[in-house]
Amino acid sequence: MLIQYEKGNTLLHRYDPLSKLVILFCTAVIAMLLDQAWQQALFLLLCIGQARFAGRVSGKRLLGGIRLIAIVAVPYFILTSLTVQGNTVWLQWGPITVTVEALNAAGAMSLRMFTLFLTSMAYILTTDPRELVAELTRRLRIPYRFAFGVSAALTFIPLLEEEGTHILAAQQVRGHRPPKGLGSRIGYGLKFVSAVLLNALRRVQQTAGAMESKGFGAYPDRTYRTEVNIPSWAVASAVLYVLATVFVWWIA
Repeated sequence: MLIQYEKGNTLLHRYDPLSKLVILFCTAVIAMLLDQAWQQALFLLLCIGQARFAGRVSGKRLLGGIRLIAIVAVPYFILTSLTVQGNTVWLQWGPITVTVEALNAAGAMSLRMFTLFLTSMAYILTTDPRELVAELTRRLRIPYRFAFGVSAALTFIPLLEEEGTHILAAQQVRGHRPPKGLGSRIGYGLKFVSAVLLNALRRVQQTAGAMESKGFGAYPDRTYRTEVNIPSWAVASAVLYVLATVFVWWIA
C-alpha cells in the first residue's frame, strides 16, 4: 500500500495533526505561487528532504509516489510544451515549435503536481486518522459525522487493497490466464474494479448497520478515547510557516 498511516517516532509523527495540516496547506499555497521551473524544482527537493529525513519516508516509497504522479505529470508536460506560446524559440522541428516560456510553464506545473502529491502522501503516512478526527472535532468544531467520514475513508483504503489481493488470488486458483491485447485488458480491468467496488459497498453497508445499532449520530457530541498532545514547538513552527507563506505571497 503506497499511502497508509505507519506508526513511528519521527519528527513528523510527533507533530499534532492540525499543525501539520497548517504546514501542508501553506506548502500548497507556496507551490501555487512559484511560477518558475527552477523555483519549483528547489522547493520539490526541499519537500522531499523533509519527508525523507523528518518523516523517515523510504526512498522506495517516494519513488513509487513519483512514478504514480508521473502518469499524469509527464503527458501534461509534453502537451503544455507544445501548446503554450512564447517568444524565445528553444526547438524548431517542422511545424512544431517549442519555446523557453512553454518549457518553463510546463516544468513549473508538472513539478507542482509532484510537490502537492508527495507532501500529501507524507502527511497521510505520518498522521494517525484517529488523532486527526479528534482534533477536527475538538479544535475546529467540525461535526463529528463529517470527521468520522474522513477517518472511514482512510481506513477503507488498506481494506480495498486487501480485497483486490484476495480477488487476484482467487482468479489464479481458478486458472485464470493473464489477459492479452488491449480489449482483453480493458475487459479484465472493468471486471476487477467491479468486484472490488461490490465488496467495498458490502463493507460500507455492514459498517453503516453497526454504526446505526450503536446510536451513531443520535447525540450532538461524542466522547473520545484519544488524547492528542499539541507540542508548543509544533505550533511555533506552523506559525513560522504561515509567516513564510505570507512573505512569499508578498514578493511573488
